[in-house]
Amino acid sequence: MTLRSNRITIPVKTKISTIMAIVRGQNIPGTMRMAAVVVEEVRRDPNILQDAGAFDWENMWRRKVSKYELDYNPENWVSLHIGGEQIFSSREENAAIQQVEALAAGDDVTDAIVSEAAANIIGALEDLVVEHDTQTAFVFSAFPAYLRAAILERRDRKTGSYAISAYHPSPQRPVRLSHFISFCADMAEALTHKSFLDRVQELIATNAIGNAGITPALVQATRNRRRDLTQQIENFEGANKVVYRPERPSLA
Repeated sequence: MTLRSNRITIPVKTKISTIMAIVRGQNIPGTMRMAAVVVEEVRRDPNILQDAGAFDWENMWRRKVSKYELDYNPENWVSLHIGGEQIFSSREENAAIQQVEALAAGDDVTDAIVSEAAANIIGALEDLVVEHDTQTAFVFSAFPAYLRAAILERRDRKTGSYAISAYHPSPQRPVRLSHFISFCADMAEALTHKSFLDRVQELIATNAIGNAGITPALVQATRNRRRDLTQQIENFEGANKVVYRPERPSLA
């Protein structure tokens, strides 16, 4: 059994304590977009997490799902957990993730937690072996003058890192964190589509495209989606001072 998902931790500081909100999701862009929803709603009402179950997370999530994903990735899902309790899940069957988050209760997921969750789900087996692999992909940090995302990614069998910073126009007009997270989600998705289209070109060059199960409709839809994402990225860059280290990833 393989359990795969992305996990974003959002520490929300209150006058009394720090509440840990956890967003889980099938892919990195979708997980970040749901995290942006949580961040924005907390900005609007800091008390929302006290009664988070009463909020319409389903409606907010559906607004973030593109037609491309509805057509070509219908299995896309997210879930929200606060203090170990599942508040929302866009899919009915989320027991494994729910079990892991109940044990973690907002803290980091460890090998021991994954092993205990597996035993609870599968049952006590003498020959049960659990392997847990994790990797930091995005770390968001807020500074007085700018917001920064440090990215570590494995793509095309290579590991690379870069950073994106968005500077506030003025102290009175800061870049909203939710908008910055959504911008980074667009960048991550655009790069994923670029890798896919590069692979298509390689398959065409080696006359192997016919055996790959990739349809012309999917290729065209991916091109259109990447074009729309690139436009959204350029709009954000045009409205804000964005700095890349070491350089802006190529989307073409």
